[in-house]
Amino acid sequence: MVHDNKQAKDLEAVREALTSWRRRHGGRGRPIPSSLWSEAAAVARASGVAETARALRLDATRLAKLVGGGAEIAPRSIEEPTTFVELGGLPLGDPRRVAVVELVGREGDRVRVEVAGDAGGAVDLVALARAFWSRA
Repeated sequence: MVHDNKQAKDLEAVREALTSWRRRHGGRGRPIPSSLWSEAAAVARASGVAETARALRLDATRLAKLVGGGAEIAPRSIEEPTTFVELGGLPLGDPRRVAVVELVGREGDRVRVEVAGDAGGAVDLVALARAFWSRA
């Protein structure tokens, strides 16, 4: 239902902004900032809710509520990505204990590592975490 070039450009601008935000802040489960929801609602008012929601990969019901009410959404709390994690207190070095480390990616993918206490020196958890979180 996009009627003109301006609407198509507006839709593309919001799509690029959402793609950039998703790339930086993660995927499913992360609250999208209210400013991006408001931009999507503005596009949906001109281009149609269903088409806009599909093009932007947004919840059509929520977008329709914004378009119908014309109101800004209340921002949910947004967690900043963690840049430092201290792994203190792991029982590495004690052969009777097992340390379990679970890493969760932006899209909800997970890796779980169980390290026997006496094998702790053979596992580079920092390198493992970097490799997991930096993969494409």
